[in-house]
Amino acid sequence: MANKFIFADASKCIGCLNCELACAASHMGVSIEEAYDMGLKGIDLIHRNTVIKHANLTAPMQCMQCEDAPCVNACPIDIIKYENNYVKIYEDDCIGCRSCAMVCPFGAIVMAPSQSTNVTGLVALKCDLCGGTEGDQACVNVCPTDALSLIDYTEYKAKKQNEAFERLNQNA
Repeated sequence: MANKFIFADASKCIGCLNCELACAASHMGVSIEEAYDMGLKGIDLIHRNTVIKHANLTAPMQCMQCEDAPCVNACPIDIIKYENNYVKIYEDDCIGCRSCAMVCPFGAIVMAPSQSTNVTGLVALKCDLCGGTEGDQACVNVCPTDALSLIDYTEYKAKKQNEAFERLNQNA
């Protein structure tokens, strides 16, 4: 079975940042309202996705859950694994060496301050699909324009083929 990932439709994204807030709230174990209040108080909210803007489009950039993930092979202590159709970092065991972040072709792995006592004081973080249970992705559930969806690479390829076919028909 193909790995699942969050697909962002930039034509629907309005750049509201709700997905970033929902991600941080989910991983902090608080409500989105509590996370918002924490952010207003200057508390760092660490999210595993980042909304980017290019030209007139916005969309969250996050881990694509590669089926042949360079981060898995780059980890010197083998704490990045394929699990339940996604790529998981066992964050508690991370030594913060940055190897995974350096090889990620999407720039989707961020280094954040670590709660552990590892040498670097950093831990690698990336989208973990909120634990991988389908339907439980905080960013997808909070998106007001339905710009985000959980799909696999087979669905992605079909979507892209349909879009190309529609463009051909419009130009004919």
